[in-house]
Amino acid sequence: MTIRARFPMLLLPLALLGFLVFGATASAAPPVAKDGKIYACYKAKGKGKGTLRLVRSGKARCPRQWKKVSWYANVKTFGPGPTPPGPAGPKGDTGPQGEKGTAGNVVVESLEDKVTELLTKVESLEELIPSVQTLCTQAETLTAQVNAVESAVEGLGLNAVLTTLGGILEIPTLPGALPSFSCPN
Repeated sequence: MTIRARFPMLLLPLALLGFLVFGATASAAPPVAKDGKIYACYKAKGKGKGTLRLVRSGKARCPRQWKKVSWYANVKTFGPGPTPPGPAGPKGDTGPQGEKGTAGNVVVESLEDKVTELLTKVESLEELIPSVQTLCTQAETLTAQVNAVESAVEGLGLNAVLTTLGGILEIPTLPGALPSFSCPN
């Protein structure tokens, strides 16, 4: 008997289609090597870059412009896998009591300490204010006196005499009036 006699023409394409589908599903599971890894080559350069081809073992060589990669197979899907966990063991002894923690937020306490330190420094600076005010007043008085001497020397014409003598006796020239000075408030 011929094949035509056994299978009508309609059944032959269906049978071929069945073999193709079965063959595709049978090869869908990736080959897992003995070490539990799946090995593949992927195209790193050129046309078709990123294409992945599975290989049977880590000993397989990849063509030029292909790189070998591997990853561990999901053992539960592709193999028997590890045994399930056993029953829970007995409860252990109670551990020692921990150290007592600090009350409140440590960061806030640290900031409060820094603010207190800064306030102490400001208070010590405020104690210096009377001394600074006294020095400031003395500087105002001294500036006024120097400017009075300068205008007296200038008014009497002594500056020209002292300048002439300064060339002979090495007397320095007198400075001009100082800028006005006033204490800050």
